[in-house]
Amino acid sequence: MIEKDSKDGVLIFCKDLVKKYPQLKYFLGAYVEYFYCDFSVQKRCIENNRGKRFKLNIGSGPVSESAGFTQVDYVDYPGVHVRADAHHLPFRDGSVDALMCEQLIEHVRDPRRVFQEFRRILKPGGEIYITAPFMYPFHATPIDMMRWTEDGLAQDLAGFEIIQSGVLAGPTAALIETLHSWLAVLFSFNSERIYQLVYLALLPFLKPIKLLDLFFMNKLKSAYRLAAIFYFYGKKIPAEKPES
Repeated sequence: MIEKDSKDGVLIFCKDLVKKYPQLKYFLGAYVEYFYCDFSVQKRCIENNRGKRFKLNIGSGPVSESAGFTQVDYVDYPGVHVRADAHHLPFRDGSVDALMCEQLIEHVRDPRRVFQEFRRILKPGGEIYITAPFMYPFHATPIDMMRWTEDGLAQDLAGFEIIQSGVLAGPTAALIETLHSWLAVLFSFNSERIYQLVYLALLPFLKPIKLLDLFFMNKLKSAYRLAAIFYFYGKKIPAEKPES
């Protein structure tokens, strides 16, 4: 269940306003968030499952293009096909061919329960692509519960064979996100509302610096030590048949 109150009420209001207009969401998302990430593995997952019949995008938010995925979200945003709580998904056991879940898992009350639901609904051999934050500041939209290392994410996704895992957003993103929040705290005058207003005012000046991650993630092998976000791409391991 999603709580109504949050420390980040102003930020949530702005995000919800943007999400009502998918085209605006994609334009701002490209500038504020997505253009510094490595989405090559996500695209690989989409291509590998293009011909599959039943695919889910859990926590989709508003969407204008689905690539054949059924969009599932707790909120009835434009483009959402099924409104559902990720802790209790309304799909049969072993009925889903492929599943994506991006930038959601830290915002649910019980992430491990959600992982269990993913295991339950995916077919044996069904593929999953999921992202999770590591070195990333608190961002309650409306709650923020956990962080993962690459190994920790793989451990929580036991029962899935790793196809590929790695850094989605690198050390520059982690640094800039931390600096962004640090400056907002410094100039907030101990007010949560002022913090959020300063945070919004700094967005256009700090986010483009994260483009440096296009170099770091491709050239520096140790980038995972300070990654902002990790991804996991895998497939469900079929249950072993009991010996007769």
